[in-house]
This record gives sequence, C-alpha cells and structure tokens, in this order.
Amino acid sequence: YLQSYTARLLSGMLSDPSGAAVVNLFLPCEIFHALGVKIMAPEALACYIANTACEQPFIEAAEENGASDTFCSFHRVLLGLAETGVLKKPALVANTTCVCDANQLSFRQLADIWKVPQFVVDVPYETGSEAISYVAGQLLALSRMAEECVHKKLDENELKAAVARSIKSQDYFRRYLALRPEVHFPEAMTPELLSAVANHLYLGLPESERYFRMLLEDVKKAPAAGAEKKIIWMHILPNYQEELKEIFQGNERIEVLASDLTYDSLVHMDPEKPYESMARRIVAGSMNGPGSRRISRTLDIARRMKADGILIFCQWGCKQTQGIALAAKRTFEENGFPTLILDGDACDRSNSGGAQAVTRANAFVEELELRAARPL
Repeated sequence: YLQSYTARLLSGMLSDPSGAAVVNLFLPCEIFHALGVKIMAPEALACYIANTACEQPFIEAAEENGASDTFCSFHRVLLGLAETGVLKKPALVANTTCVCDANQLSFRQLADIWKVPQFVVDVPYETGSEAISYVAGQLLALSRMAEECVHKKLDENELKAAVARSIKSQDYFRRYLALRPEVHFPEAMTPELLSAVANHLYLGLPESERYFRMLLEDVKKAPAAGAEKKIIWMHILPNYQEELKEIFQGNERIEVLASDLTYDSLVHMDPEKPYESMARRIVAGSMNGPGSRRISRTLDIARRMKADGILIFCQWGCKQTQGIALAAKRTFEENGFPTLILDGDACDRSNSGGAQAVTRANAFVEELELRAARPL
C-alpha cells in the first residue's frame, strides 16, 4: 500500500515538482501536509533511483560538478538529478541541521542550482523546554515562508488535524512494536524502509495513519515466533541488494525486528500545540545530540524487543553512523548483544561491499544460531 503511494508521489515530483517542497528526512512535514504541498526527500527518491539501477549517471554528474566521492551517495544522486535537469525546481527547499551533515551542504547547493528559497531549522543538542521553544519558533517561521512560496494560507485547524493523525500513527506503531517480538514476521527489510518514511515524512497524512493501522492488523494475524533469530538494524537498509535481501528478508532463520530510523522519535505530542509537538520530535529524537543518546535508545529497544543481536550498517559517507559504530558495538556486546558492523552503500551499487558483505552477514547469522545452541 505505502510503496504504491510513494511511487506515485515520487513519479509526480519528477514530472512536475512546481509548488512542491524538497525536504530532508528529519524535517517535520505536517506544515506542508496541511498546506496541501507535495514533499520529496533525497533519502526516498535515491532509494527508488537505486532500485531501478540508474543511479550512476546522476552520481557522476554530481561529482563532475564538485561533489566529493566521499559524500553521501543519497545526496550525490539528488544533486545529480538537479544538475542534469531531470529534477526541475520546486517551490522551496527546507532541512534541519540534524542528523546528517551532508544535507547542510547539499540543500544549500540545491537552492543555488534551482534559485529557490531555503529554510534551515537549527536544532540544538539540548532536549529541554528552551530548545523545544526555540525550534517551535523556527517551524512557525517556516510555515510563514512556505505560505509565501506556494501562495496559500495555512489553516491552523488543518495543521492541528495533521498532528492528531501523527499521534494516531505513532500509537499504532507503538502497539505494533510491542507485539512484534512475539510473532514470525519475516518480510521486514523493505517495509522497514517504508516505515521510516511513514514515521517521518508522511506523519500527518491519512496514508501514514492507514499504513500503521494495516501494519498493526498484519502483526496481530502473524503466527507465533519460532526458532528464528531477531535483530535490531541501525541506520539505512540497502534494499536494492538482492544478496542481502535473501539473508534478511523472507528468511526463516533471521528477521529484522526494527531499525533505529523508525523508533527514533516516538514522543508525546499535543494537537493543540502543533509547533511544540513537531519541535519535540526532532529535539528529543535519538538521532539528535550526542551519539551516546542514539546508542542508549537502541540498547533499550533491543532489550524491550528481546533481540538476539544488532547490526550496524555504516552507509558510505555517513560520518554520524561511522563515528559511533565502534562505541556502539562495545556497548551492545558488553550488555549481551552480539553486534555486526557492516560497511556498505544503500544507494550506490558500485560501492556496495558485494560478496564480502554477504559473507560477513551469513557468518553473523551463524554466530547468533550457535550462541543460542550453547548451554547456559
């Protein structure tokens, strides 16, 4: 259901992005949903480009125009789409300063290429009320800028309704997470990517609320868990790699319980305070602030979901994930969770890790199985 909606949204953006907004994954988008403005994020579009195996011309175009080959491939694809004119200019671009360093460079360059306004939401590391108020004020300013760019007036009641749908969506998702460890639910790799999009970009849309309701209904009907091993996945999932999908999706031996891109911002929200609620999601989210916050949140989820192990996927060019990988592995293993650090690229197949990644992933599955077979 959600894949079909996403495909229609992205194809529509490619054919006619006028009046739309290009945003990063962690920007709250209820403002745009309430305005009826279509959104597009590099993380979503680049995944689709990679799955059609046509990312290389856009990566090359970005590098020919100054992007480093060490720059995140998701953003190189987006820059290449803009440089080649395949993705024409939207109404505006908007991004946060968390969690990704790349978007602070790519979005500025996109605004320059397209000659459109850019809004940057500065997100402090602190999680207190002052930080939330600071970000809420910026989101209010973003709504005023968006009104000017798309020539529409924001209905505050529509915004409150969008936040109310976000609350329902996350309530369904919390209930899904509570049931997930007890069932056999192997189709989890591609859906985890869709859940990450639904729990960020699409929050506030009826489509997101329906998706999470359907997900909860599916897990309620799933059979009881068996002997399969269950893992938490940190960071993006390279779902274009068929060899890895054969291991982690539809496999009777191992399942992905959840990824930290989906449970990072499950916080209290109040529809009567929409700006504060959206601000709290990014300020208090585990992706914001020091890496220890993200590690601690994942350790808590692994315990509550009774995971057998944790996989850390170090996306090429993502300094945040690469920078905390060793500290995260040490913390997880000290607390009883075998951990695999897997280097790769979720967008650029020329830098995917290939056979070595598959060999290490298979060895990790065997390690989890052997560990379970040892007497206590």
